[in-house]
Amino acid sequence: MLAQAPKPTVRADARALPFPDESFGAVTALWMLYHLPDPESAVAEARRLLRPGGLFVASTNSRHDSPELRHLYSIGQISFDAEIAPEMVGRHFDKVAVHSWDAPLVHLPDRNAVRDYLVGRFMPRDKAESAAETVETPLDVTKRGVLVFARRLP
Repeated sequence: MLAQAPKPTVRADARALPFPDESFGAVTALWMLYHLPDPESAVAEARRLLRPGGLFVASTNSRHDSPELRHLYSIGQISFDAEIAPEMVGRHFDKVAVHSWDAPLVHLPDRNAVRDYLVGRFMPRDKAESAAETVETPLDVTKRGVLVFARRLP
């Protein structure tokens, strides 16, 4: 993916980025902080990189996301979800605003789409295939989560 991304590109650890302090006007962390065992260190790193007045945006799902499929599979507790994101970001930024969503935003027209959706939520493919066979389709899935906007004030 990095090879196909617009240039310039850098591959680095989000917790220790190779840029000087106050290098950027904006930093985003979209659907990625929950992959880290300690996402707060990446939030702190984002603050270090922002110039005064800079904007940080993070997104993540709620632990109550996709309730229509909860009986089949749950990701379990993650390190950065909608329930803890605002407070965690607020420990590092001066001004925080949250935009939440809670609506049937994903339409799964058939069982193949259900299978693919479950695989995307970390269910092993063979289990997702079996689970999808038990679901009535089409199915609208409720997505719940947040965008957290934070400013580093001067």
